[in-house]
Amino acid sequence: MNQPTVSEIIDRLKSVLNGELTREEISNWASYYVMADDPNIDDEIVWDLLKIISGIDILDSPTSYLHNEEDIKDWIKQATKSLLK
Repeated sequence: MNQPTVSEIIDRLKSVLNGELTREEISNWASYYVMADDPNIDDEIVWDLLKIISGIDILDSPTSYLHNEEDIKDWIKQATKSLLK
């Protein structure tokens, strides 16, 4: 299993904002790593992002998500900053 990169996570988050991926699709993708018996993710930033986005599809009511688009934009901003370090 190849480890995802921060850039790949950013691209997937942008795809959610653009309507190219659903929240459920990215949550399932992230959960694959988070729920693995031996996730083997070396990058702490990647691991933290995967844990966060594995819950991107959580509903706080029948018609709205717990995490709004501003949250997703914030995650992208924080992840992008980590690339510059």
